[in-house]
Amino acid sequence: MLIKLSYNLSEHTPFYASLPKPQLRQIYDLEKGDACNSFYLTTSNHCGTHVDAPRHFNPQGRSITDYDLAEFVFDRPTVADMPLRDRELVTPSHLEPALAQVPPTANMLLLRTGFGAHREDERRYIDQGPGFGPEAAEFLMSRFPSLRAIAMDFPSVSALAHEEAGAEAHRVFLGCGAYSKRPILLVEDANLPEGLPPLKRVFIMPWLVDGLDSAPCTMYAEVGEHA
Repeated sequence: MLIKLSYNLSEHTPFYASLPKPQLRQIYDLEKGDACNSFYLTTSNHCGTHVDAPRHFNPQGRSITDYDLAEFVFDRPTVADMPLRDRELVTPSHLEPALAQVPPTANMLLLRTGFGAHREDERRYIDQGPGFGPEAAEFLMSRFPSLRAIAMDFPSVSALAHEEAGAEAHRVFLGCGAYSKRPILLVEDANLPEGLPPLKRVFIMPWLVDGLDSAPCTMYAEVGEHA
């Protein structure tokens, strides 16, 4: 059985007030006598559920199309609950108790903070969202040597209230410093509701568009047949 852990992209997807939202324009319409339906979609590649690849912050890093398909499959995923408040900056003191039972062999962490419950309140979700500091990023990279991806149920690693700290956290995760040999993927704005069954494998399906650093994606998981 498969379950979806991402949101559909639409013109109503919450996004930063300073940037245009996705725009869908129909160019051919069967109801108007055209031979088919067809649309143009204009969007940021960092809007909605998307995956950051190293090139997002690292000029020497890989772009999303540089990955083999097998690298988007994670066979040791772990969901960890870590409640966060508006504008809260994640530090090691948040992570230590939340991840105490997570084995060091985990290759994907899915951090469920509960902040996704505010996604319908666009300005709160985007403008007041939590984010990571560099110390938290260092903690995760050192604690989990097999880590290849992190997913989170808030808009970005970078909270608007702590932009520089978030930029530094991005740089740690994406291999700009000590972890240049093993940067990880970052799935932002993931859909991680309560009551998820145990996850066997998680799959990230990015849009594979040449020239993009990162991409919108669909993320889904394989779970037990009777979940």
